[in-house]
Amino acid sequence: MLFIFAGIPVYSYGFMLGLGLVFGSLLACREGRRRGLDTDLVFKWFIQTTVMFLIVGRIAFVFSLHRWRMFTYPWVLFTGFQVEEVAGMIGAAVFGIYLLIHYFPQPLVFLDAVAPSLALIQSLANLGSNVFGRQTSVPWAVRLGYFTLHPTPLYGAVLYYVIFAVLWRFRRQTRFDGQMIIGFAVLSSAAQWFLQRFREVSEVSWSPLVYLLPGIALGCLWVWMYMQAPLLPRNRRRGKGPLLNWLLSILGVAVTMTLVFFWRFG
Repeated sequence: MLFIFAGIPVYSYGFMLGLGLVFGSLLACREGRRRGLDTDLVFKWFIQTTVMFLIVGRIAFVFSLHRWRMFTYPWVLFTGFQVEEVAGMIGAAVFGIYLLIHYFPQPLVFLDAVAPSLALIQSLANLGSNVFGRQTSVPWAVRLGYFTLHPTPLYGAVLYYVIFAVLWRFRRQTRFDGQMIIGFAVLSSAAQWFLQRFREVSEVSWSPLVYLLPGIALGCLWVWMYMQAPLLPRNRRRGKGPLLNWLLSILGVAVTMTLVFFWRFG
């Protein structure tokens, strides 16, 4: 629990996820406007997919506790705020694809506009997570009782912020529709493959190949489409702003995330 507001406990994951959704939707609307999209539809997409995430995630969490008895006393759905993240994301993804086809005649343009926001949301959600990795003896491990564990939420938060920074810096240098969202998928697969080696191994753990093979396939697709696309004008071939300032800003955010994370766990 992060703090109590009006007698209601506010948990770190929900708070940081909500913060990510707020900032992510604002950035997506800004980028969508630049790409000629209807900002009202962009914002509506974020709101509706978020609501679907909460509904599906909450039903899945309650079902995991009560199974089919949930339907005999459905009010338990409203007695807490915990959600099953994976189920919620699947539900939000399916519903988001439906809205994407329904709202936007050029889906790839929309996906390119929201790709940086997806990385930022993932970064802040990781920062609020309490799911740690396997035991370790590294100096920066988190101590919980008798255990010292890898701070995998911090690793994920920093990695996804780097992905966000890369996408945001080069968002004006796209040569084909889908360049940003495919790039996000490739970088996200690489990040998940890297994080997998620090996570606790269990019977339901996914193989690293689940992330590695799709990432390689999408990376090859990205390179092929990039090579086939026409060249950009010379004045659009470089990222905006000095490279050193960009790198220092990433370092500053990473240090801030580290301080916030370890402040939470004393």
